[in-house]
Amino acid sequence: MRALPPQKWRHEDRTSRKRKSDQHQQPDRDILLQLFHSCCALCFTRSRPTGNPDFLGVKLCDKFHKEISEVKSLLQVLFGFRPRKPLRYRRRVTGNPALIEEIRREAARNGGRITFERFMELALYHPQHGYYTSGKARLGKSGDFFTSVSVGPLFGRILARQFQQWGVDEVVEFGGHRGQLRQDVLAAAPELRYRVAEVGDELPEKITGCVFSNEFLDALPVHRVCGDREVYVTGDFEETLGPMSDNRLPRLPEGYRSEFNLRALDWLEDVARRLQRGYVLTIDYGFEREEYFAPHHKDGHLQCYYRHTKSGNPYEHIGEQDITAHVEFTSLIEHGKKLGLEPVLFTTQERYLMKIGEAEILQTPDRKPAHQLLHSTMGRAFKVLIQRKS
Repeated sequence: MRALPPQKWRHEDRTSRKRKSDQHQQPDRDILLQLFHSCCALCFTRSRPTGNPDFLGVKLCDKFHKEISEVKSLLQVLFGFRPRKPLRYRRRVTGNPALIEEIRREAARNGGRITFERFMELALYHPQHGYYTSGKARLGKSGDFFTSVSVGPLFGRILARQFQQWGVDEVVEFGGHRGQLRQDVLAAAPELRYRVAEVGDELPEKITGCVFSNEFLDALPVHRVCGDREVYVTGDFEETLGPMSDNRLPRLPEGYRSEFNLRALDWLEDVARRLQRGYVLTIDYGFEREEYFAPHHKDGHLQCYYRHTKSGNPYEHIGEQDITAHVEFTSLIEHGKKLGLEPVLFTTQERYLMKIGEAEILQTPDRKPAHQLLHSTMGRAFKVLIQRKS
């Protein structure tokens, strides 16, 4: 029998051992996950809530706490859950000196610290020095990030077809920045009354038609929660933990740190009140709740963009970089139902654009914009939520 070279024997042996190890560990992992989810299902459907601390706004019962405590230590082993501490960022604080000083003064006026949500609001929307309000937000190749609008007019033409199919006359777009998308839509549907609204703008009391946003909600300031405490920012731009600043914020399981966009819910309430009849079309990157709080996202979803470089440090390039957090769409859907907004569609941008704009895509001679909208990260990561008010 011909022998294999020694190196190949060693390689096969390591692969075989790894495969056997995976086969041995995977069933245990699957069983534990099923047990964890069954606890949730039992608690939510068969046990009466007792008013104990809640997770994501759902009251938990004693049965849940008893059962989950039995698998808590195993979850820590499998997923690396540990009590979360405030992050320590290695790089020195950089950015707009005037804005940095404004944030320090604000922290001093409030006992030495402010919530992360307030820090993010000042960094992005300070009247003079904020990233968006000062005009420093840059799109496209020479800027900090790309959007669906950056790839050309194809995105606007597809949206124009959607508005025409709905038969709406009025469109209010939130977060339109320089109005490029408005120009692209009106070039294909000039009969529309199309208005762009930014954060803080006055809005019409009554809207009949469509309220549209593209990458707007992800740029709203978010609260950061670490276990059962909220993240605060000191005047030295260090993170500390403190009490919850809003009673709507849930307590997270031990080992979790995540973001909560309460302003998105407030925005939806305002939109639902003003919208007499029509649609709310929201396009943004994010997840449904189950994925948003999955173990592999236990450190949250905050990310920053500066000259097409992504980082997780919000305390560098303050006022000069974009700070965003993924959108948790399940809360928008559930809150919308309470406000009279019926969910019509939730899907990926890729599937939505193919369904609505197949004709425009096939007629486009340049295939690059279609590829970027459909098959790049945009197509898969961006989600489309349509809600309707009759």
